[in-house]
Amino acid sequence: MPIRKWDFGGARGKEWCTARKSQPAALAIAFLLVVVAHLGAQDVRRAGRLDTLVTASDDTTQHYAVYLPSTYDAKRRWPILFVLDARGRAREALALFRDGAERTGTIVMSSYDSRSDVSDTQINTRAINAMLGSAQDRLSIDPHRLYLAGLSGTTRAAIAFALELRGTVAGVIGAGAGSGAEADGLASAAAGDSTFAYVAAAGTDDFNYEEVRALADRLDAARVPNRLAVFRGPHEWPPASVCGDALEWLTLRAMRAGLAPKDSAWIAARLDAELRLAKELETGGRWDEASRLFFSIARDYSPSPRIEDAARRAAAIESREPMRRLRTRMRALAERSAERGVDVQTALLWYRTGKDAPPASALAERLGLATLRQEMSTGDSLEAPAARRMLYRIAALVSFYEPRAYLARGDFARAARMLEVAASIAPLRGEACAQVAELRRRAPIVKSAVLDAQCR
Repeated sequence: MPIRKWDFGGARGKEWCTARKSQPAALAIAFLLVVVAHLGAQDVRRAGRLDTLVTASDDTTQHYAVYLPSTYDAKRRWPILFVLDARGRAREALALFRDGAERTGTIVMSSYDSRSDVSDTQINTRAINAMLGSAQDRLSIDPHRLYLAGLSGTTRAAIAFALELRGTVAGVIGAGAGSGAEADGLASAAAGDSTFAYVAAAGTDDFNYEEVRALADRLDAARVPNRLAVFRGPHEWPPASVCGDALEWLTLRAMRAGLAPKDSAWIAARLDAELRLAKELETGGRWDEASRLFFSIARDYSPSPRIEDAARRAAAIESREPMRRLRTRMRALAERSAERGVDVQTALLWYRTGKDAPPASALAERLGLATLRQEMSTGDSLEAPAARRMLYRIAALVSFYEPRAYLARGDFARAARMLEVAASIAPLRGEACAQVAELRRRAPIVKSAVLDAQCR
């Protein structure tokens, strides 16, 4: 599908070009050329307020929430963040960025129509196009400072959109995903580009934690400005404090790249705060985080005499023998996680191709659930979280993806057994219980006391 180009003057441009075949997500994305649109008086009065439900100007089937910083003035151009939540939770996702948006003077638009894990790849394209069209109609935005934020599958969509809109998208905040064709192409496409920045975010219990870290490492190697934001939590958006810090860091990178006016006092204050945090992490024995932060400080604030010590501290931490051992162990656990991922897929294939649906206990044994629980109970600071993340990955597969596929092809017995395995890992809720309800409706003959107890 061709890439749609918008003219942000009075009339819409009608120029079309062919989408690049190398980008699987090359879709009808609004390409921002020149932004001269402005708000009317009624819209200006909304500055500093959250509009929770706005209909898109071009597509009335699309809706979004929007926040304008209190300092908004249509006489100047403003950076804008487009948020694509994995389940279209526009208001909740926007709330995480609101404080940071106020501090950095960033407009935020968040779609109610974005989705992860859908077969229709055009869903997120329609969502982003609707927000882009509304932004050009209703707001005064900076054509070189568009930002995208995604969670899980919408992170991959955000990366694909950023690759298509090179020179317009100045940064991406990607939570809970770091693999796929889009992520693979990011490091090479943005190598050495100081005008683009990436925030890779993952919770300590996120089943995609390892792939998010791996993406940050690839971006480091390619000299793509990036930050790794690790927070305590599952496969979800980072907390508001992390989202706000991400926006501040993207603002810093925009200043460094000449995309935003430089505020020397603000930069100095942020440098002070980051140096204090890095030293606290080192003193507290959190060497991995301290080393990465010192390294990032040396890159993000250079050239400055104040950051020379940061580079030395990062090198000193990495040269310590305990740190070398830690790195070795982290790599080994990441490799084991990758191997276990293959083992899990092998077990699911065995279950899928058998003549009859084996009992849930047989699949649980093949998936190694007992071993993972044992490793989780060790209390080891690296092994236990790695085992927990793998267990959560299996839970996501057996509570959503696998039963969904079985229900789609009418294999109700296997769908039920799969959900029983999920119930043995954690209580069923939300989408899992919705699938149980579908199972009861379509195959009342399939009985399961386990599922009846979980989803009433």
